[in-house]
Amino acid sequence: MKDKTNSRHVSIRYSFGFKQKVVREIEEEGLSLSQARRRYGIKGSQTIQAWLEKFGKNHLLNKTVRIEMKEEKDRIKELEAEVKR
Repeated sequence: MKDKTNSRHVSIRYSFGFKQKVVREIEEEGLSLSQARRRYGIKGSQTIQAWLEKFGKNHLLNKTVRIEMKEEKDRIKELEAEVKR
């Protein structure tokens, strides 16, 4: 049985420059998130994603933008009401 009084949690803190370097490699060199994690031994699955959101270029993040005309929006509401009935 492991003695819990002696176990310590190690918290890794990355420098601002390091974060920017990883984000730059992803954006400019086409490095994937998993490749960057392996290359630099980053364990957190959302760590690099958070860096991209904070320091990266937003156009590289997956986003869906829906543009509708008012008539389309009204028609969708009509169809949804019909489905409910």
